[in-house]
Amino acid sequence: MPLKRSFIYGGMLITATTLVMLGCGGRGSPTIKAIPQTIHFAAPPAMPLHGSTTVVATASSGLPVIYSSATTKICSVNSTGGVTSIALGTCIIAADQAGNDTFAPAPQSTQSIAAAFDPNQTITFGVAPALTEFGTATVSASASSNLPIHYSSTTPAVCSVNARTGRVTDLTAGSCIIAADQAGNANYNAAPQATQTITVATWAGTVTAPGAPSHVSATLGNVAGTVVVSFDGPSSSGGSPVTGYTVNSVPSAYTATGTTSPITVPCPIPCNGYTFTVAASNTIGTGTASPAADVLTNYDVVTTFFEPDTQPNDTIFRGTFTFNSTTQSVSNLQGGLSESMTGPPMTIVPLTYQLSSVNDGLGGLLISAFSLNTTHVFQEGGFAANSTGIYFGRGVLGVLAPDAGGQGNSFITINVPLPTPDKPLSPAQIQTLAYGDCAAGGMMGEVCMTGYAGIGTMGGYPVAQTITQK
Repeated sequence: MPLKRSFIYGGMLITATTLVMLGCGGRGSPTIKAIPQTIHFAAPPAMPLHGSTTVVATASSGLPVIYSSATTKICSVNSTGGVTSIALGTCIIAADQAGNDTFAPAPQSTQSIAAAFDPNQTITFGVAPALTEFGTATVSASASSNLPIHYSSTTPAVCSVNARTGRVTDLTAGSCIIAADQAGNANYNAAPQATQTITVATWAGTVTAPGAPSHVSATLGNVAGTVVVSFDGPSSSGGSPVTGYTVNSVPSAYTATGTTSPITVPCPIPCNGYTFTVAASNTIGTGTASPAADVLTNYDVVTTFFEPDTQPNDTIFRGTFTFNSTTQSVSNLQGGLSESMTGPPMTIVPLTYQLSSVNDGLGGLLISAFSLNTTHVFQEGGFAANSTGIYFGRGVLGVLAPDAGGQGNSFITINVPLPTPDKPLSPAQIQTLAYGDCAAGGMMGEVCMTGYAGIGTMGGYPVAQTITQK
């Protein structure tokens, strides 16, 4: 309501009118209260172990809900409610709705789903490949159990198939039928057989020599002085059946022939510097050779460090690597390092990153693998055997630097003799073996456990290494 007030200012009479607004309902500003909402899940769906399903949650407000997994090691969920089973157990999915200008945030709602193990399995084929008369192609099938598939041909007069790889070889025109089986194991029942039919395309062009074989690989044979060369036949036969294959070394020195893969070719130990090609032949002649393949062989390695303070436990590294006879190099060293002060059973530190390869000066290669993707292990940086043994990232006055890239790292250094890895090490080469364990179980204070004649938490030292061909 209006109020009038008068006062004198500078000898003049001033009258002012003030409009006063009175709010209804007492003092203070008017309040708008948000509408509450709730979230409701539909009935929980069934979910097989390692399978998928969908949950459905709705908010009473009609606003969209946000899904999340409260058991991320058991299951995952996407934005639309699609749930994927990761491991056996109870999967808990949460649904949230944050509200808006009208609705208040909803209380979180959850739904539990038991991931049930299903012992039954099925087999599914991928898209059928193109197959030309007398040519080759590869079929691909997978089992829901992830167990390996066994292939066979139900039309052996038309085509054959490699039982393990699914590589199909056509023998004549017609329909080629490939069967896939999975026999099961202690957990899974045998899968119903699945089949795939491939219509073989008749060769329509001029008959030529075959194309080049594919997927060529070479490895040292179990018989000394031999190399075993494996391959798949050419995708194009040239319109005439393949009659044989020829393996040649590069540089030219050794050769062998055969009608199927694999073919064994002589190559005196250590066969360094040689690669191998494969060419297919038919009635027209010999086709183009495949790209040359290096000689790659897989080995097991066991390295032992005597630990006087933890007997009868020793620190042992068990691992594998690939040796390239052609280039005299090592790749893919990985394995596990035991912690002798733990157990039983002893804790195993996985070492999966091969990051160093140097000449030992004694006729071998020092190959090192790490638990983290960095060579930083000790305070000085790197992993030198003359290190202080103090962990990387120690910082000032022993304060841990949590952002240090190599904190908690571990490593192994093995010695691979040249030119043949399974050659026994000399006493001097044994002394080049080393390990450093800065994982939690390998620490005493700020010093890492080491396995050489340097500073470390234990007095361990290398005593043996064996390398054997797989």
